Amino acid sequence: MKEKTQLHLALWGLVLLFSILTSAAFLVPGFGFIALVGFTPLFCLDKILTDRKVKGAWWYYYAVFLGFNIGATWWIWNVSPAGSVAAILLNALQMALIFLCFRAFKRRCKRGASWLPYIFFIALWIAWEHIYVNIELSWPWLVLGNSLATSVKLAQWYEITGVEGGSLWILLCSWVTFIAIDRLSTGRRKAAGWAIASLAALVVIPACASLIRYYSYRETGEKVECVLAQPNVDPFMKYGYIPQEELDRNLVKLFESQVTPETKYLITPETFTYDLDLDNPDFNASFTKMRELMQANPQATMLLGALTRKVYGVSASKPTPSARKSGSIWYDVYNSAITLNGDGILGFYHKSKLVPGVEIIPYQNALPWLGNLLSKFGGSTSSYGTLERMNAIPGADGNRVAPMICYESVYGDWSAEAVRDGATFLAVITNDGWWGDTPGYHQHFRFAALRAIENRRDVAHVANTGISGFINQRGDVLQKTGWWVETAIRGEVQTNTRLTFFTRHGDLVGRASQWLAAGLILPLLLSLLWDRISGRGRSGAVKL
Repeated sequence: MKEKTQLHLALWGLVLLFSILTSAAFLVPGFGFIALVGFTPLFCLDKILTDRKVKGAWWYYYAVFLGFNIGATWWIWNVSPAGSVAAILLNALQMALIFLCFRAFKRRCKRGASWLPYIFFIALWIAWEHIYVNIELSWPWLVLGNSLATSVKLAQWYEITGVEGGSLWILLCSWVTFIAIDRLSTGRRKAAGWAIASLAALVVIPACASLIRYYSYRETGEKVECVLAQPNVDPFMKYGYIPQEELDRNLVKLFESQVTPETKYLITPETFTYDLDLDNPDFNASFTKMRELMQANPQATMLLGALTRKVYGVSASKPTPSARKSGSIWYDVYNSAITLNGDGILGFYHKSKLVPGVEIIPYQNALPWLGNLLSKFGGSTSSYGTLERMNAIPGADGNRVAPMICYESVYGDWSAEAVRDGATFLAVITNDGWWGDTPGYHQHFRFAALRAIENRRDVAHVANTGISGFINQRGDVLQKTGWWVETAIRGEVQTNTRLTFFTRHGDLVGRASQWLAAGLILPLLLSLLWDRISGRGRSGAVKL
């Protein structure tokens, strides 16, 4: 009994260690490097569970990923308790299922190919991360490569691979660390020595290459002065509590306190105003007020966050999948970024990576009942309109800006679309006040640095409240505001027209992992099918 208790204590200790290492990399500035051994406790846990044939192994696997999700993203509770529980439980479930596929694969590999299941797991995990950012039910916050946002000096090679290169580095290092521990524990010192040497090379070479790139990189392009406004409005008290006219007056005062004759861009946070008809913008009082401000500053362009609508009129059929109906009139609602000057609208972009349950009902056409179900948990009953690709929008000075709205800044491939479309700098317009004074808005701000590195574009990050600031092409924070402060800051972004390897080619690591995982999972599926057909069924089935 004592031995059994000690075993379970050791197992739960590994569960706790995994949760701490993986989540701390996301939470603690400068701790991104510890993610390199984050998955090692999981591999050790799996070996013990397998060797000891422990019953109920599934719960340990689910617990490790549940701990990771809770530790890194517990703060989403502040937005919606029910929604946060669902998001954490389901995201952990997906991760656990990926690991169970690895377990099934490992059981069917011969001992001489003991390395192959780990290659399969790494490929499958990265393939899942890649697919996960391209579906409607998407929450890619915990893509492993994002953890290096707390250690950007180690992530400079993201300009080649994107964050999936970071995920690959983390998983490989964790696996080789596990091999070294396993060989040492079984007395195979020579094999352990080779593993340790391999681990040293695997850690040191990319890290040194990144540091060399960081210290040798020189920004290019002209400097453009921008003013960022942080109105600091409680997001739960915004619409219907504070008159929009009062919000407009305060915003204009913030801009006027910082604008100079050299200012080229005035940038607001996400959804600063609402009910702006794209075909008749001058009927919106906020738009008129902002246009007057721009007429007084003809050298500048405003990047305005707004809820907009597009009216289609009377139609017998639904004009778009996201269209809504009022009486006999169809219309779409968008979460938009608009550039404007004294003459009117210069360009616009609609947020298209939408928050599931809040801004989009996933697969609404296939599951029309889902909207009503989500509304009972505080979600939306309809979806915002979207675009098929991210586009850059023009400014009056000839530059083009990539407007990443809210958590679109977590999607590297998506942001690169706008850079390929000619964006010379990036702007994140967001409202991070939903989460309260938690790690959430710090993480979101740091993720923008990864987009800066991937595309070598400066970032202007503008939050209603949270953190607003400037990030350069190396991912360095040049200037930032505090939490829950009404303010405006003036700074510069350095424009760039060169395209990085990642910008040109996108997530090659993720796409290659899809093919590799598919090529490896096919024999597993055929093996399971053969067991069922041949009647070996129960004896040959994979036991979890």
